[in-house]
Amino acid sequence: MKICIVGLGHIGLPTAAMFAQAGLEVVGYDTDPAVRRNIRMGCGAASDEQVRALVAGALKTGRFKIIDALESADAFIICVPTPTAERKPDLRYIMQSTTAIAPLLRDGDLIVLESTVPPGTTERVIAGAVSQSGRNPDTVRIVHAPERVIPGRIVTELKLNARIIGGRRAGDAEAAAQLYASFVRGQIHLTDCRTAELVKVIENTYRDVNIAYANELALLAEELGVDAWEAIRLANNHPRVNIMSPGPGVGGHCIPVDPHFLSNANPFVTELIQTARRINERMPHIVVRRVEELLGSGTRAKIALFGVAYKANVDDTRESPAAVVCALLEERGHSVAVCDPVATHFARPLVSVAAALEGASVFVLLTDHDVFRTLSPEECGRRMESRVLLDCRNFLDEDAWRAAGFDINTLGRGRIEEIADVSAA
Repeated sequence: MKICIVGLGHIGLPTAAMFAQAGLEVVGYDTDPAVRRNIRMGCGAASDEQVRALVAGALKTGRFKIIDALESADAFIICVPTPTAERKPDLRYIMQSTTAIAPLLRDGDLIVLESTVPPGTTERVIAGAVSQSGRNPDTVRIVHAPERVIPGRIVTELKLNARIIGGRRAGDAEAAAQLYASFVRGQIHLTDCRTAELVKVIENTYRDVNIAYANELALLAEELGVDAWEAIRLANNHPRVNIMSPGPGVGGHCIPVDPHFLSNANPFVTELIQTARRINERMPHIVVRRVEELLGSGTRAKIALFGVAYKANVDDTRESPAAVVCALLEERGHSVAVCDPVATHFARPLVSVAAALEGASVFVLLTDHDVFRTLSPEECGRRMESRVLLDCRNFLDEDAWRAAGFDINTLGRGRIEEIADVSAA
């Protein structure tokens, strides 16, 4: 069976390699010539070492080839981005891909959409584009099989995670399930297209709502003089409670984006989803306000921001709240130095630890990369104008940094004197 993967990004490339390693003939196409060239030259642009190794192995088998123009195949798997524009889903890449595939289709061919989309997209866009090409969409199999992986664990989770496969008509999902069973070891659940579309979006929206709850608790705890991190830890001892951690905002390609797919579908019945999104979008503003409170009224200073990836130990900066924090600080007249030894691409230059801290008045930790645990509080303090730390992840050793003379401030933790005042009351 010959498979054509359309879109060779974070998901399409490792998926193509997985199929090839499973023994299937795979061709991969991306509209960007630079992407195709990079893969042919060894996939050096892929930051994930496991993905690089997987792709290199697949190419060596001869079963995975990069093509410069789409060609006929038994199955087409679409793995293109679905961004939002003004908080509305932008489906043009899916439409363009399907329109390009349609003339190549033969009776019985399979189209799989892996991109995360609003419910109804597979029928409206995929089947619609096939129909507009002059072909009856009932003559091909159309499926939605959303990816469900995270950066840093893509290879492992592609293989081991449960898979949701939704078919447009009877038998479509079963055909796709047989294909994915070539490498998926997790359970494969079959359903219809619209349900599969909704499942993926509500998974990410659940996380957005949960994080918003944690962030709201953090802000409330500060007002009460309570340690939100300790309160959440204790609450999570309950067998039916699982509150996530607060932070400076929500990033990544999925969690900040997918809730809009639901709220745009019906803004009148998605008030909780919209409120959660507003809370998480507000957190970078809260961080900036904290920084200015620590500096004092009207003070303009150099701020050192550590960590711009949207989560720990990955290089992905898409939708990172750090970008908003940077922009807001600069709008207010502060200079910003950004350090992230894990991230590879960001809107502003990334500098060394020493360069970021030199002359800085506030050290803000935005991302809890493991590498930051090796920072020496004494060495950091010697480079700074003033020893002020704002830890947005409750990550650094407060005792060690306090012993080095730092004024310690942790998002979601009432100040020690405030906690003492509340306890005394």
